[in-house]
Amino acid sequence: MTSARTPPDPAPCWDGAWDAVEPLTGLWLLGAMNRTVGVLPRLHPWRLGDDKGAGRLIQWCALADQGLARRAYAVLAVTGRDPDLAAGDDESGRPGGDPVSDLVGRAVSSMWGRASDAVGSAFDAAVLGERPRWAGVLTALPGAWLPALAVLPRSERGLDDPRTGWATESIDFDANHTVHCADRRFAADLLAPHVMAVILDRVPRGAALTLAGDAIHVWWPYRPPSIDEPARVASAADVVVRFAEAIPTFLLADFPDHSDRVEAALDQRAVAAERYRAERRLGQSVDPVLQRIYDQSRGDQR
Repeated sequence: MTSARTPPDPAPCWDGAWDAVEPLTGLWLLGAMNRTVGVLPRLHPWRLGDDKGAGRLIQWCALADQGLARRAYAVLAVTGRDPDLAAGDDESGRPGGDPVSDLVGRAVSSMWGRASDAVGSAFDAAVLGERPRWAGVLTALPGAWLPALAVLPRSERGLDDPRTGWATESIDFDANHTVHCADRRFAADLLAPHVMAVILDRVPRGAALTLAGDAIHVWWPYRPPSIDEPARVASAADVVVRFAEAIPTFLLADFPDHSDRVEAALDQRAVAAERYRAERRLGQSVDPVLQRIYDQSRGDQR
């Protein structure tokens, strides 16, 4: 993962001012990106038909230096590829088909990998195709942990795309977007008229808006024509900030972040485990039943 002030390539979509990202923030970005991408419906084409296709690796990230109301981070990511994803199953259910071919294939792959990582990457690209890349912007919602929700463009789906589970107040919104959320009440409360206006007026064409936990993510496939749109990523940074500021405050209060309580509980368990290990003695137990068994066992041995 690279964090830099300079864009990853000279494409017009990266026009804007960027700053480097701190390492710990980069770790948050990786987790937040995969968490929000995981909101996609299972059969959405952007998942590549498999949960493994939803995992992504960050190639470049930067802080949007535009004087926004809150921090927004630009990200260029690539779909993570399982090395065995392309290997089918034989009739017995074992990876691969012909054992000899499988052995030869593994030997060749190993040889290429040892020779050069670059050659290995080129080999994968030639055989499996280029891995999809994705551009987008994330921002954090400190103190909140919201249910997972996805607002997806209808232009990227086929006839199998179901309508939103309820009628919104905007015909244009229903015509251009679908909403996917297990908590229908939360989705209906979130999509107030002013929130839908932000999505309709400012989310880039062909982009998804997904949120999960403390992260909001606006993203799209990194390919033409989006890469040729000037300052598209900087505009998306403004969008995620406006969307975050538009979220009704009562929703943020209804879904607080309890990670501090979880961490405190884990710390207490760790302390209790350490105390138990320190006080543990062979043949002794605080449980009277176990202690009786230990005593009887020692008596039998005598």
